Amino acid sequence: MQFAFSKLGPIFPGYFGKRAYEFWFTTHRFSRPAIENTAADKADRSVININGVDVVVWAWGQGQPILFIHGWSGRGTQAVHFMQSLISSGYRVISYDGPAHGETSGKQTSMLEMADVVLALNKKYGPFHSTITHSFGGMVLAYASTLGFSTKSAVCICPPATIESIIGNFQRSLMLPANVLTVMTNRLYANYGDDFEKRVSTLTNVRTLSIPALIIHDEKDKDIPWQEGKAVADAWPGAEFKLTHGLGHRRILRDPATVTAVTDFIRKL
Repeated sequence: MQFAFSKLGPIFPGYFGKRAYEFWFTTHRFSRPAIENTAADKADRSVININGVDVVVWAWGQGQPILFIHGWSGRGTQAVHFMQSLISSGYRVISYDGPAHGETSGKQTSMLEMADVVLALNKKYGPFHSTITHSFGGMVLAYASTLGFSTKSAVCICPPATIESIIGNFQRSLMLPANVLTVMTNRLYANYGDDFEKRVSTLTNVRTLSIPALIIHDEKDKDIPWQEGKAVADAWPGAEFKLTHGLGHRRILRDPATVTAVTDFIRKL
């Protein structure tokens, strides 16, 4: 795909711009590791129809609800690494597989659909005592908060600051020529509005939030640079920022020190 986009894209920008637009909404499913399969077996699994999609919802434990919002191409069972610590502290952990993620059907989705899921879960299970997000999930949380999502606190792990940064990563991963990217983004804004960037900007949306927040990011994150998490923390009134070392974008989710920091932050509220 990189070869096709980089070599043929400059010649046929319209066609490859359309293909890039399709890929922008396309997710990838990855196999669950054994620890997540065990967590799935122990979960209270349910299905909620949201906008015509049967969304799989996972729940563990009893007590005040805590929501886990996974990232793009992630899954709800990634909450497993926080689950036991939070359950032991008297919380109920709720997560979900977004449209076209995990066990929920579909091949494509969007941030707006993901936000609709979060709002529906808030209506059914909320308000949440806290919300934990990974990666793209932080942007979903910030956007959903402008639409009425309610949580008393938030922990955002490796959040992106703006949609521009995500588009930049997408361009690099597929080696999109500039003219192909222009066709793709023009189509994006034509369908979602010229103000799309501002509406979904994490930096813009967190400035209005007054809830306690902890932002955790790793200095070796190759997917979303740690400076973006720091920018989110700086824009979020009163947010704390924690920089980790050598964990990258995904291993940070199963790091014991990160789990402890998240649990301690939530407990003290």
